[in-house]
Parts: sequence; C-alpha cells; structure tokens
Amino acid sequence: MYRPTPVRAAARGAALSPTSIKEPEGVAKDAPLVHAIVVSWNGAHLLRDCLRALLLQEAPARLHPVVVDNGSADGTTELLLREFPSVEHLRLETNLGYGRANNQAMRRALDAGADYVALINNDVELEPGWLARLLEAARAQPQAGLFTGTLLLHGEEVVNSTGLVVDGFGRVRDRDFRVPLRELSSQSGPVAGVSGAAALLRAQMLREVGLFDPAYFAYYEDADLSLRAAEQGFSSWYVREATARHRFGASFGRGSAQQRYLLARGHLRTVGRHQPLLKAAALVAGTVAYRLAVKAPLAILKAQPAIALAELRGAGAGALDALRALAPRIGRGTGNGKGKGKA
Repeated sequence: MYRPTPVRAAARGAALSPTSIKEPEGVAKDAPLVHAIVVSWNGAHLLRDCLRALLLQEAPARLHPVVVDNGSADGTTELLLREFPSVEHLRLETNLGYGRANNQAMRRALDAGADYVALINNDVELEPGWLARLLEAARAQPQAGLFTGTLLLHGEEVVNSTGLVVDGFGRVRDRDFRVPLRELSSQSGPVAGVSGAAALLRAQMLREVGLFDPAYFAYYEDADLSLRAAEQGFSSWYVREATARHRFGASFGRGSAQQRYLLARGHLRTVGRHQPLLKAAALVAGTVAYRLAVKAPLAILKAQPAIALAELRGAGAGALDALRALAPRIGRGTGNGKGKGKA
C-alpha cells in the first residue's frame, strides 16, 4: 500500500535532461517561484497552444515552465528546441503515466525551493489572468493547499469542471460538468478536490502530504491527493474567475477502452483508501460485481469487445488495489486511509 510521507529533498532522476532556463524579466526576486508542469506523451500537436497560453500569463511570480516528456516519439523534442527554448524539457525514457511523470518534476520543484506548483494538461489552454487569480486566492486562503478555476470545454461556453465532488458510490466527478457558463451558479469557495487538468498546488502542502500516489497511472490521482490533503488540514479552493479551456478526452480518447480501464481501477483504489471502512468494503464488492455482471455483458451486447475487456480488467485490477488499501486499514481498525511513507 502507498503511504505518503513529507517530501523534503529528492534526487533528480537520471533519465531527465533539462535545457537551460533564463530567469523571468521584470519580476521581483522575492516574488513566489511557480514551477508550471506540463506532462505530455506524443502530444506535440497540443503543446504549441498550451505553452503559448502558459507563457503569456502575467502574474506577480517567477514562472518556471517545465515539459515532462513521457518518452514521446512525435517530434516533441524538436518542437521545444525550435519554438520554446526557454521551457525546461525533462525527457523520460518511457511513458510513466500522468502521476509518476508529474512527481518527477514536482520533486525537482521542491528541491529548487518552489513556493507553488502549477499543473497544466497539454490539452489545456489557460486564459489571461488564470495564474494571477489563483495566486491571489492562495494569499487570501492560507488554509487551502490546492486551487482550481473554471475549466471550460474547448470551443464551447460550457463547463468541464469547477472542482471535484465525490458521490455516494465513491465515484469522483467534475462538478458542474456540461453546465452552460451563463447558467453557472457555483461561486468561489471550498470544494472537495481539484482537477489535475489545471491546478495550483501549494508547495508546503506537497512537502507535508506527499506527491501523487504512483499507483495511479492516470485518473483519480488528483482526487486522491485532494482527499489526503484534506485529511491533513489542507482544503481545496475554487476560484471562479480563473478560467482555462480543455480539449476534454484528447489524451486517451473520451470513452476509449483505456480510459474505461483506468477510471474503473482508479475508482476502486480510491474507495479502498478513503471511504469509511465498512462502506468501502461494501462498495468495492458491489462495484466489482456490477462491472462483471452488468457493464461488461452490456458492452458485449453492443458489440464493443474492447470496452467489455476493459471493464473486466478494471474490475480485477481495481479489486486488487482496493484490497491492498483495505488490508492495513482493517488491521489498524481505522476509518480512512491515513498514513505516511515515502512518496
């Protein structure tokens, strides 16, 4: 079972190869240092718009942009050297997934004394003022450790997320998903969690709570971190005026078999880690049975064998992950998955 510990100093990974970075001009030397991390895997076609929007952010901060390249083979290196020489390029030999790739860069950010870490998906474009408004909220809300804004679907005036919510079945969902922007009623304030697609994290929170659980390849790692942070007194905060646009599903393909598998597995692991003990045991058993007896057969009836297999694999792998999370909790008799270990 993954048991996070405070992160103080971590060695740089040997597989990382940074380019030279220039200090930003016109920013006070005592301004907060923000490492802005963009993880990409064969996403060169998305990076150009993402990085341009990031570099146009005007905020009272020393911005240090970083692209973590998950072993891409699509010309990402050449694009960064040619068009974005000021962006640090951390190239990994293989695709480590979203959580572990971000962890590589977050460890380096903490080593460098960063005050904040911004996480931006390569399929997200920040609108002007996004970073400045989140930093303003961070100054005003010292008890909060994670900040998110209004994430809109790309090309639409429709909401993708205003933060995360957890339903009665332990499923994590984007709050206000597909609500027209003109009808959005959510106001700035506390929220259950932040979406990793576009978020600002307080470095002190990361040092005390730990980084992403590396067992999550993609999906649910942001919810897990938000919930662990809440258990240690760091709330998540929504800032309505900080907006960004998301090409939703561009990384894995919305509704793809891989996405179904990762969501199923992540859901069960998160239930096992964070729901009250008896409820977690019941939800894991019921969810696995539902995926095996209902969702997989339905996919077969719809002539979607890849989706059916993904449901079966997700149920099996997720059940094992949940059992690994539940076992030590049962031994301790604890209600939720608190604990510390190496991130």
